[in-house]
Amino acid sequence: MDVFYRCLLGPLLAAGLAWLALKRGWLDRKGALAAFGLGSLYWWAGNFWASSALIAFFLLGSLAARANPRSRDRGGRSATQVLANGLPPVLGMLTCGPAFLLGALAAATADTLASEVGGRAPWAWRPGRGRVPPGTNAAVSPPGSLALLAGAALLALWALPARLPFLPVFTAGVFGAVLDTLTGPLEERIGWWSNDVNNAIAVTAAGLLACWLVG
Repeated sequence: MDVFYRCLLGPLLAAGLAWLALKRGWLDRKGALAAFGLGSLYWWAGNFWASSALIAFFLLGSLAARANPRSRDRGGRSATQVLANGLPPVLGMLTCGPAFLLGALAAATADTLASEVGGRAPWAWRPGRGRVPPGTNAAVSPPGSLALLAGAALLALWALPARLPFLPVFTAGVFGAVLDTLTGPLEERIGWWSNDVNNAIAVTAAGLLACWLVG
């Protein structure tokens, strides 16, 4: 039973969730394969605690995206999108500890909710350009900003069962999401600096900050 729990239960759960996400249109086929591999890795690295944090991020982001007509038109998330947000947290946890994972996932959740909710705002504002249409890259809006704070707070709750302080994880999540917004314009200026690269750098920075704040 112990071998089943440690080695087989996680991949089985990951396969079921990836299949459900594919059927619901939350992921494309390669995205579902990436989610299966990522879910298995989270289970092996941190068992139920780490896996449940990943699931919370994924469900919150997917539900917010499904409620956004612009996101529905884009189709399911790709493998690179899944890995850019989900791989740095678990790799950081293996080297720096659980605070890294939570800080990074809090940033990923905050940024995702800010983007999806902000995309439905009546107006948005981008530094250097002023008022812009909702959904513009690197733009901010009041609803999106509130969603950013809520996303960081929700994932920071996972600090409690891990006996980590809430505030450093929340702070790191907000920092990572804000950093993602500030560096967003680089996607238009540097050819290789894609949205996925931007996300990966932001969540990694958030994880490092969480580790430093927690000590």
